[in-house]
Amino acid sequence: MIIKGMATTALAWHLQDDKRRAHTLATLESSPFDRVRMAALAGRCTLDSLEERVAQLAGIGVTAELVLLHPDDGITDVAAAARCLEEVVPRLATHPNVWWSLSADPSRFPGISEHDWVRLADVVAEEDPGHHPLSITVPADSPLLWRRAFTHGSVTARSPRDAWVQTRDHHKPVVMDMCGYEGDSSDPWLSLTPQEVVAQAWDGAVRRRCVTHGESYVDEDGLTWSESGGALVGDAVPRLRLLREVLVAIPDEARYVDRDAPMLELPGEFYLEFCGEHRFPQRSYDVPAGRYEVEVIDTWETTVTPHGVQEGPTVTVALPGTAGQAIRLRRVP
Repeated sequence: MIIKGMATTALAWHLQDDKRRAHTLATLESSPFDRVRMAALAGRCTLDSLEERVAQLAGIGVTAELVLLHPDDGITDVAAAARCLEEVVPRLATHPNVWWSLSADPSRFPGISEHDWVRLADVVAEEDPGHHPLSITVPADSPLLWRRAFTHGSVTARSPRDAWVQTRDHHKPVVMDMCGYEGDSSDPWLSLTPQEVVAQAWDGAVRRRCVTHGESYVDEDGLTWSESGGALVGDAVPRLRLLREVLVAIPDEARYVDRDAPMLELPGEFYLEFCGEHRFPQRSYDVPAGRYEVEVIDTWETTVTPHGVQEGPTVTVALPGTAGQAIRLRRVP
C-alpha cells in the first residue's frame, strides 16, 4: 500500500447547514485534496445523511476518511464503542470511497484500553467485507502502530523528521494526520505559518510520511475549515497543488534515502530531493551512467525550472540559494 494522495481535515463539515455543506463540496472539488478526514458522529448525524454525504464526495472524486469514534458521541466504554461500529461500518462499507480512522485521539477515551482498541479494530475488519484502509491516530512512538489490525499508521508528531525517526522500522505505510494547522490561533498546534505547512508537506512526502492538511482561520461565522468546512483561505493550499502533481509522478518503487536532505530515489531512473530550510548553492548526485533531465522546483513560488539534460555518473545542479528548493532528476533516452 503506497499512499500518494493528499488529505485535508474538515471534521464536522457534514453537520453544517445546506449552504455551508455545498460550499465545502465546491471547495474540495477545486482543491488538490482527494481525501477528507471527517467524524462519523453517528449520534448527531443519521446514517442516511452520512451516507448521502459520502456519495456526494464520491461524485467529486474525494474519499471520506471516517473517524468512527469521537468523544462527542458520548461513548465511554468498549461495549458501547463496539455497538457503534457494528451499526456504522456495515452501512458505509458498501461505498468504495471510504477509509476508516478508529479514533483521532484515543487518549480522550479513558475507559478504552490499548488492548480494547485492537479488539475494536477487529470489529471493523469483521464488519467490512471490502477491507477498506484502517488506522488510528496515535503518537509516533505508540505500540498501537505495530498492531496487525491496522493497515497503515496514522501519527501525531511535530515534524516529518520526528515521525520518520520514530517509525523508520515500521513495516506499513505511515501518514502524519496531525502535524499542526495553518492558522493564527493562540494554540501552537493551530498557528503554523503557510510556509511551515508547505515545507512540512514536501518534507513528509519525500520521507514517505505524507502530512494531512489542516487550516484553522476563524471565518465570519466563527467557524474554521478543519472543524466545520466552508472555504479554504490560507496561502498553503494553492502551493500544495504543485506537490500533488509531483506526487502523482513519483514511481511506486522509489525509496527514501536518509542523507543531509531527504530524498526519494529509484536508482538510475528517478531522484527527488527536498532541501527544506537549507540554502544550498548547488547539489551533486552520484548516479548510474545515463542521461538525466534536471529540474529545480521552488516549492513556495511554485515554479519548475528546467536545467537541461546531464550525463552521469555525476550530476551537479546549481541552486538559487533560497529555502524551499527541490531537485528532480529523471532518466531520459
